[in-house]
Amino acid sequence: MPIKILSPDVANKIAAGEVVERPASVVKELVENTIDAGSTSVQVEVRAGGKRLIRVSDNGSGMSREDALLALERHATSKIHTIEDLETIQTFGFRGEALPSIASVSQFELLTRTADAVGGTKVVVEGGVVRSVQESGCSPGTHITVNNLFYNVPARLKFLKSETTEVNHITSHVNWAALANPTVQFNLTHNTRTLVDVRACETLMERILLLHGKTFADSLIEFETALPDMKLHCFIGKPDFSKANRNYQLFFLNRRPIRSRILGAALSEAMKSMVSKDRYPVAFLFLTMDATSVDVNVHPAKMEVRFQNERAVYSEVVRILHSGIYKHKYIPKGMGRTGEPTEVEAEAEVANPDAPRLQTQATSTTRTVAPSTVYPNTRREFLQSHSRPSPPSAETPPVHETFQRSAHTVPRGTTLELFDFEGVQLKTSLFNTYIVAEGSDCVFLIDQHVAAERVLYERFVEQVKTQAVPVQGLLLPVTLEGTSQQLTILEAHLDFFKKLGFDIERFGGKTILVRAIPAALPTRLTEETVWDLLDQLSQPTQAQPDILEAQDKALITLACKSAVKAGDSLTVPEMVNLIKDLSKAKLPFNCPHSRPIVVEISREELEKRFKRR
Repeated sequence: MPIKILSPDVANKIAAGEVVERPASVVKELVENTIDAGSTSVQVEVRAGGKRLIRVSDNGSGMSREDALLALERHATSKIHTIEDLETIQTFGFRGEALPSIASVSQFELLTRTADAVGGTKVVVEGGVVRSVQESGCSPGTHITVNNLFYNVPARLKFLKSETTEVNHITSHVNWAALANPTVQFNLTHNTRTLVDVRACETLMERILLLHGKTFADSLIEFETALPDMKLHCFIGKPDFSKANRNYQLFFLNRRPIRSRILGAALSEAMKSMVSKDRYPVAFLFLTMDATSVDVNVHPAKMEVRFQNERAVYSEVVRILHSGIYKHKYIPKGMGRTGEPTEVEAEAEVANPDAPRLQTQATSTTRTVAPSTVYPNTRREFLQSHSRPSPPSAETPPVHETFQRSAHTVPRGTTLELFDFEGVQLKTSLFNTYIVAEGSDCVFLIDQHVAAERVLYERFVEQVKTQAVPVQGLLLPVTLEGTSQQLTILEAHLDFFKKLGFDIERFGGKTILVRAIPAALPTRLTEETVWDLLDQLSQPTQAQPDILEAQDKALITLACKSAVKAGDSLTVPEMVNLIKDLSKAKLPFNCPHSRPIVVEISREELEKRFKRR
């Protein structure tokens, strides 16, 4: 088949296919142009999900008649002049493809005027062909109207999604642009209904508040770190604020909204112990770097970038996130409801408004003083019943209440080294599971098992790195019978078991002997732990086994087996030492399974519960 040069019409449509994927692509390109033009106000109007109309207006620098016509030529741009300029790109657009690509697949109108010009210029293009150029009155700036997108490419039009889906993509791009440029006012309407309307803001947090609401903004922690080669401004969801998907993980590089495998992987690594596996952290990351350290010319849509040193960026972002999370005390707060009835309780009150609320739950725990005791219903009856001793009754013998002294009697003034909080005092233990400590204006509940699990996990990781795991020899070896698959896995990972502190050998047939175990592991859990470790090592998460990930899971399993359990009675010194060790951990707020270790309940919330506020 002979080689031919493509006609300009076909070439333009191919180029449009790279840049204009859907209506949201048009909005993205046009909004980016408004920002590059120095606009302080951007208006976006769409109809029918952008299929029928997209209009973007700004108050930027505008264009002269000559520039307006040149802007519709392919590879015409004011933003780069030499090959060296590609290395220091600071603008959003620079390829000179957006306007001609959009105009080639739509009925296009460009209306523009510079601030010092008396009149403006109106250019009408249909399917890439300029139909008219004339003078026209308009306000300073640029106003672009795109009608009937893909009208001349029906195959592309056919593959667009529903109106709702397309407008959701448009809204996402406008939100991204609004986050990246808080000093610019944005307005988006769809079928005359306002979807986004945010004024110019001084701070990113203020812009987040306007876009997502007060509850969302209050659920974020904010921190910023500046390094010689980068600056990272972070907004991370608090421990009890996560989502079922990654839609609220947004990344920005030098104010450019991007998709980044490196930043996504760094966020996942930093937060993997903070959020459960079926949830995703909320995160807005604003990265600032020297333009020469990153290539934004990777894809026509400019959503993907390539870092010059990806490994360094990944490591630094993980470290910054860990440091910021630690400084902001990633501790869940509160007790859930603050006095409002549940749906069940509300229905019960409607059915029987006179019934006491405490009786709506039949499982409420109460203390029975005597079989015939009835609590007084009024303040007068209460005072009368307690004003003087009642004479003994021949029918009902006196009942002397006895209170069992707590098994965890804590000397008064016993302090805890809990992170960098001051004046924290140990109070007691609940259910041999939760250590209770009192701060200056709050109460801390610490789960002893997950706290010990975090401490042991980090200790095991460090000991395995330095090959210094303490070992205890067994007086009598533990004999285990395994399957052929288990024995094969064991043979492949004998060195790893040795690093963990196990001395295991084959004894013949399908029998193995365990002669030594890690010193932290109770002897009675030897068999269970060995099998669990083998199970972890035999379940890769990918088609190709990830040995490092499998071994990390094995360390988590070993820490879980070795840690004190819920229900184990700890002495006061043991509780004090456990919290002291926890405070020295690198990630002390969640166990390796992502469960919270510490929960904080404020004094204010307790007072609300007891109707003191």
